[in-house]
Amino acid sequence: MPVQLPLILIVLFFLLFVSCAGVPEQTRIEAPPPPVEVSTPHLEEIYDSGYWVTRPSAAGITVIGIAGRRANRDEAIREAQADAARKAALYHGVRGESFSILSQGSGTLDYFSDFEYQLDLLNNADQYAGELVFDKDSDVLEKNGLVFVSFQYPGVFDIPAYETPLEDGVPAWVKQYNADIPGFLTSVGLARNKGTHQKTYQASYENAIASLLPRLSSKVSSEVIDAAGNRRNQNILTGSGVLDKVMILESWLDKKTNSVWTLLVAKQKL
Repeated sequence: MPVQLPLILIVLFFLLFVSCAGVPEQTRIEAPPPPVEVSTPHLEEIYDSGYWVTRPSAAGITVIGIAGRRANRDEAIREAQADAARKAALYHGVRGESFSILSQGSGTLDYFSDFEYQLDLLNNADQYAGELVFDKDSDVLEKNGLVFVSFQYPGVFDIPAYETPLEDGVPAWVKQYNADIPGFLTSVGLARNKGTHQKTYQASYENAIASLLPRLSSKVSSEVIDAAGNRRNQNILTGSGVLDKVMILESWLDKKTNSVWTLLVAKQKL
């Protein structure tokens, strides 16, 4: 008399056989590896928003270097690295002088104003280029004829504590043209379109630095100019001093006008 296996044992035996057999080798499909991107989506999203947040952390300062696209990618990265090295050098000190000029004639609308400045780094920026850390695969963005590289500059000890609320996608300090960050001199710089991204971003953070100088030391001079019977009163406010711990915290691009706004902090060098 044949032995009959219980139904449950037959089912278990069948499931064990199928799991051990697996999928025949010829039917397996290997998925192709994902394409290697030149830049990470994160950097591209930041570029598309126009809002760069580069606040320092315990790891150091985040510094964005900007360069025009070159035939050789490494050459473009070196140019961006030189741009970033100059921003890193600001942390170690910059000496400056600014001039706010207001000239007014006899007519109601006969006046003009101007603002000029001169900034000199206390140290050669080249020495900081080798200390900038970045990843060629994840920290480089090539887009619209430009190359952006996100570098880390270590060795930073002063870390500002602040929060920036956004209003309709625009940082509050842009609308208020002001920010209060305890322990630091704070400034907002604005630069209209200078023709290239590099020049506009540089003019923006330089304007922010220059606007701090009258808060360090200021002098007012006045003179009357008589030229061809046209009498003019000219007043000049001169600011000067030395800053260190200069850090670019945020930058915002107004895409309607291609103007760049910069939020910056610094301390007076004693």
